[in-house]
Amino acid sequence: MKKIFLAMSISMLAVSPLFAQKKAITTDKYYISGKISGLKNEKVYLSTYNGKGFDIDSLISPDGTFTFQGEIKHPAIYNLYLVPKKESARIFVQSGKITVMASKDSISKAIVKGSKMHDDWLIHRKQMDGAHALMGKADKIFWETRQTKMPDSVAIREKASKLFRQGESYADSVCKQFISTRPTSLISPFIIYSYFTRPGSEEKAKEYFSYLAKNAQESYYGKEVKFFLDKAAKVDVGRMAPVFTMADSSGKAFNLTSLKGKYVLVDFWASWCGPCRKENPNVVKAYNQYRDKNFEIVGVSLDDKKANWMKAIDADKLTWIHVSDLKGWQNEAAKMYAVAAVPMNFLLDKNGKIIAKNLRGEDLEKKLAELVKE
Repeated sequence: MKKIFLAMSISMLAVSPLFAQKKAITTDKYYISGKISGLKNEKVYLSTYNGKGFDIDSLISPDGTFTFQGEIKHPAIYNLYLVPKKESARIFVQSGKITVMASKDSISKAIVKGSKMHDDWLIHRKQMDGAHALMGKADKIFWETRQTKMPDSVAIREKASKLFRQGESYADSVCKQFISTRPTSLISPFIIYSYFTRPGSEEKAKEYFSYLAKNAQESYYGKEVKFFLDKAAKVDVGRMAPVFTMADSSGKAFNLTSLKGKYVLVDFWASWCGPCRKENPNVVKAYNQYRDKNFEIVGVSLDDKKANWMKAIDADKLTWIHVSDLKGWQNEAAKMYAVAAVPMNFLLDKNGKIIAKNLRGEDLEKKLAELVKE
């Protein structure tokens, strides 16, 4: 859950570029009105993330009162704020009339009425305080180590990692408890969508989705989760790996079937992906150990600029097969493998069947040791 949890503030606002469904868009109306006490002849802003950037509306309020209205494609988090933006009121907006009462000096503590989803979201946010506290302590330890130039000892790293794992466990239990006890709440599928529609969390997403009542499963976020699960099921362990043809780094067409008879790691990455670059030394180590033992790697880059792709291959000493269509997140192979985040990899057996997913660090070497014989 680590990567999911760290990215949750973004995933709460945006639809994944690979899992966004291509379907007819229906819209409804929202009406947000209220008052910010202490405000006089100042501009009030309302914004939401649309998956690519922010949609921003604004008005000048003579006495602190305001009214915003517009079309809403699906329930989402909106931010009500002033400039300079010291803080904002985060509102879970759904269709209908919503009222907001706040003070200029403490706008983040606004009282919101009229949105059932907002009410349930506040309950969930409060329940997550314990997880935030544990992870905040872990971050503080790492930050203080860097700022004070303390020795980056194994003991300090392990202390921070232990706190982070405790935070992950706490967050997971909170999410499960909320979803299982509030199966009809439309925030329950939102929680699954926000935290569990990422590589490595497919089983939890499937379990938690089964807790949902019919109305929640058929809601906007319920459908997004179902879409994720359907895509992920196509590349479950035990399924045959999707076959693709793509240009390699020299421009020649490469077809995955050409490696039949070998164990193959299909490794999705990008030059701009920090975690990918940090993981590359582990992949290099495994490749050097098993490359002559019927094992091959196909690196699929989600880059959109060939120069950056080539530079990273050279810098990280990646000597295996590399392919890319240079379409970034619209990479055709990534779509076939339901890749919504990188790094992500799939280990295939000699017949092209998926036998493991998302192997990291020593896990890749251990798995290969089980499979590849002298």
